[in-house]
Amino acid sequence: MAKSKLRNGAKVHRKRVESRNSNIKSEMKKQQNLFQQSMMEQLELMKQKFSGETENQEVSTSETINLNTDGFIQSAEII
Repeated sequence: MAKSKLRNGAKVHRKRVESRNSNIKSEMKKQQNLFQQSMMEQLELMKQKFSGETENQEVSTSETINLNTDGFIQSAEII
């Protein structure tokens, strides 16, 4: 007797394969969602980190920068 006869034939085999494939797809989808969620959390942390750094930095607009004719940039302190 063939192995497929002992395992209830092709119809049951197709059902098992379909079940297995759906389980694999659902696991992959769960992993993908978990990865995407963790990446979004990391992105938010980076945004908070960089926005915090830029808010604390002060920019001095009183310092002037001159461009010489030779192409070098000089600040007001050097001139």
